[in-house]
Amino acid sequence: MFGAGDTQPRLWLHLTDGRVLALRLGNAQPGDDDVIAPVVKALAGDRDGRCHSLELDDVGYVHVLYAAPVLPQTRNWHAGFVFDPDFQYFAAGLDAEVMRLLSTLERLPTPPAATGNPPNEPHPERTRYMASVRNYNRLATLPPERRERRFQALERFPALVAPVLLTLHHSPNLHGGKRHAWREKNEAVEAAIDGGRDLVGALASHWNVSRGLVRAPVNAAMWGGRETPRRRLLAVLDALPDNQRPSLADFERWMPYLRAYLNLLEDGENRIAIPRPEEVHRGAFRLGWNRTWKTAARRHGNLLMTLADCRDFLQAAQERAAVLLRQSFCPGIDMLAAGWIACHGLLGLLGASTRWHRQRPRMQGNRLPRVTLPTVIGRHEEHGQNAEELVTRDRLVQEGESMHHCADSPGYWQATINGVRLFHLTRPDGERATAEYRPKYSGESGHDIHYQLVQLRGPCNQATSPEMRNWARRIEAVLNDPECGNSRWAAMRAGEESVAEYVEALDRPLAWLDAKSERQLNTVLEWLEIKRPGPDVVLVARVAGYQYHEGSAIESRLAVDQPLDLVPEPDNPHDPVAVRLLWNGRMIGYVPRPWNTDIAARLLAGERLTARITAFHPDAEPWQRLEFTVVCQAGAMGPEHRPGERFPPPHLAAGQ
Repeated sequence: MFGAGDTQPRLWLHLTDGRVLALRLGNAQPGDDDVIAPVVKALAGDRDGRCHSLELDDVGYVHVLYAAPVLPQTRNWHAGFVFDPDFQYFAAGLDAEVMRLLSTLERLPTPPAATGNPPNEPHPERTRYMASVRNYNRLATLPPERRERRFQALERFPALVAPVLLTLHHSPNLHGGKRHAWREKNEAVEAAIDGGRDLVGALASHWNVSRGLVRAPVNAAMWGGRETPRRRLLAVLDALPDNQRPSLADFERWMPYLRAYLNLLEDGENRIAIPRPEEVHRGAFRLGWNRTWKTAARRHGNLLMTLADCRDFLQAAQERAAVLLRQSFCPGIDMLAAGWIACHGLLGLLGASTRWHRQRPRMQGNRLPRVTLPTVIGRHEEHGQNAEELVTRDRLVQEGESMHHCADSPGYWQATINGVRLFHLTRPDGERATAEYRPKYSGESGHDIHYQLVQLRGPCNQATSPEMRNWARRIEAVLNDPECGNSRWAAMRAGEESVAEYVEALDRPLAWLDAKSERQLNTVLEWLEIKRPGPDVVLVARVAGYQYHEGSAIESRLAVDQPLDLVPEPDNPHDPVAVRLLWNGRMIGYVPRPWNTDIAARLLAGERLTARITAFHPDAEPWQRLEFTVVCQAGAMGPEHRPGERFPPPHLAAGQ
């Protein structure tokens, strides 16, 4: 009755030492009580719960289910089991004070605010699962004095103490020893609790927040689940003045949007710390917590979509910054987001993004060759519903124009070359939408490619119906069908194996911002303490292909301010505008694409361009290790060759 619907029985035991054990028995039969004694004997010394499985004679294998619910839960939808005498006897024997505390920590959060028209209901925070065998045993077996102090700490500062003392589980696990668990174990906090010392100070040190935030009412109840970036959320709260911190209800109401805000301030897997985070978060909510969120919702509608759209705008700002700074690399999207928010507030970033999307700069360059990328599924139809895979530049432009969103912006064409797939979806009732599926490597199925739906937008970026969302999920399943494995790999290799052909087919982005956003960007660059280059600087870049040439062999001899030779290589079969970089005659790499086009043209035109090493980072990745600067010698150019005017706008992939 309390198992998981398979053939192995589950056994819950309440031991005289206060522990509860939940077991999955592989070979035993229900009612076979002879297995109990050897299992209890084998686990007698495992009071810390480190043993997850056993293999015993006459018993077979045993899984110890520390992530199982301490009180068995029926798998059937009826309540008759509560009247079962054995169940009642077991439940009555549990420690009522522990069960009451664990159930308090599982409180339901305040429902999230709905934004947009029609109102969009964001996914609520996942319900916390705390009443596990492991958490029960941690509390029920404590000596009286330590138990009292830990209970007091959990009741006084639950949001900060519970993740330290207890495990936040993914879900009840009735199958094996894997716990899907998260715990912020800290010996200093445990020692402060057990010794009756300065707990506020220990918590402030552990979570890296002020003592005032530790005592704040928002932390007097448990909030957030296992997936909540608790430290990052606490950093936002700590940056706000004491009188501007939200109540618990207001904090939870806007938490889904706060997580979307925080996602703008990270660059994926690198997790580079943003500069001056207190200044960033304080600038974001300079109008106050509720006023900022309510104003944003009133002006921009569905905030989850609006915040996600900021990445497209920030990519355009990144491209424009590269032009202004004459760099092949420039501040990451997360850094620009931090600077924009600190200088102009969250509302300022949302406003600039909305203006950019409204004017929608498009891809240009009809003279460039038309490229058709390989499809994964091409077209798919089911029950009058249609899906078309968009694998040409022209089709993306048509999609952006007809749907009135930014699918026709340059970033989506490069993303498509790199393996992302956009689909035009329609339903029999006339509803239309654009879906974006992003590829990820999956090691679970032989290092296959797995596509994940990351965006689904109707015309003018409007929300879609549940039926359209189901259709988009169906296309996700078709994309990930095992029979499409070769097609998925072909889509990924298109941008890897034919680099020259596809890079030449890339349209140059406009690197365009409106006048107000341009002024704001200049302020952001000043806040990031990035200086504009002098008038003689043509390019600041990192050496391309450094890892494939002689650079690693002579690293000990490389130094800042050493000269490099620029040598055009018109006979290069892969790139006729390639420009070599030589150190004392030794090949260390190339000028990166697409900036080599302008450099090669200037060299062939007779301009006196010189290059020098400007930075060397021995611990960085090879492709980021060596930086150089190209300058034009004074008086070595005609009026038609002003530095920066012919500098080709870079086309940076999202997150680069």
